[in-house]
Amino acid sequence: MHQRGWNGHPRIGIVAVAGSTGGSVAMGEVLARLPADFPAPILYLQHLARSGHSQLVELLQCYTVLKVRWAKQGERISGGGVYVCPAGSFFLVQPDGTLTLFPITSLRDALHGADRFFASVAANYGQQAVALVLSGAGWDATDGVCAVHESNGLVLVQDEDSAFMWGMPKAAVDTGCVDLVLPLQEIGPVLVSLVRDGYPLAALQTGTALFARRGPMSLPNGLRNKLNRLLGVALKIQGTDLGNIQVLDRKTRTLGIVAQRGFGLDFLDYFSRVGKHDESACARAMRDGAPVFIADVNTDPAFAAHRAIAASAGFRAVQSVPLIGRDGLFLGVLSTHFRHPHPLPRWASGTLEQHARLSAQAIEQLSGADSRLSSS
Repeated sequence: MHQRGWNGHPRIGIVAVAGSTGGSVAMGEVLARLPADFPAPILYLQHLARSGHSQLVELLQCYTVLKVRWAKQGERISGGGVYVCPAGSFFLVQPDGTLTLFPITSLRDALHGADRFFASVAANYGQQAVALVLSGAGWDATDGVCAVHESNGLVLVQDEDSAFMWGMPKAAVDTGCVDLVLPLQEIGPVLVSLVRDGYPLAALQTGTALFARRGPMSLPNGLRNKLNRLLGVALKIQGTDLGNIQVLDRKTRTLGIVAQRGFGLDFLDYFSRVGKHDESACARAMRDGAPVFIADVNTDPAFAAHRAIAASAGFRAVQSVPLIGRDGLFLGVLSTHFRHPHPLPRWASGTLEQHARLSAQAIEQLSGADSRLSSS
């Protein structure tokens, strides 16, 4: 965990999340973008029917390197864990950091479980709490987000365009207690910046352009989702939790990040535009049209200008592979980052190049690459 603080701003101690219809997919996408060193416990309450066996924990685990588990009565929460409220229940956080589970026995319980959950988080964590409302129908969590806001905690909400159902998020926004309304793909980086890197909310609200809004082009959702999936598989095979895919903007002839795992806003803003004359690994891959591997960024002389942001993001080695279309067009770069100096096994390079080919094929098939992208 990074120890950087801002003017004594208190560390976030908990991330409390509530959702309903569409919330499980949204939660998965948030978790997918969090790194392995995410320090705060994450608690998730979703409206689940008591009947039947829910596969929610198994589903969410597919998205993330963090450990996902069903919450248990009396369990003490700890950093790096994701605790999911069991079906037919709601849970509360106690002053000693343990969980109490309550069965849903009435309509009031069903309609206000998130309210009670958030209220307990507000009472016990105050300004060290982040509450997040994801896709869902109804108005549960409205009283709860107000409680978090009144205790000087932070309230984030998924935006209407990315939510399957905007009932719960809209009801939260209508309270006037919400600090940020965010597209789904931006929630993870914001949480990394707030929770792991210790930025106060004001630092994110003033002048920080979120990376998705500065991307090189408007990608179809299907393409962005496919690139995120390909990136996730590549990182799992490489044994790391940090990486990104960049595509080439034909007009500016720069690379921009369109899919990423594990980074905060400072990294994404720093590398929001990369030209071919830069000395980052991705720029070298663009310039040379060949894979680039930096075994240790601290000993690579050309990388010296980027060492501070690498240290902040938590990586020491990086591999970048160009995305080349079937006609030889340069389309972008797939990069994986490693937390320690990392000698490159031969098999790892070949595997990453395979995923680079699949990513290039996806760009060509789903985005009309000929009209949007150009060779380097």
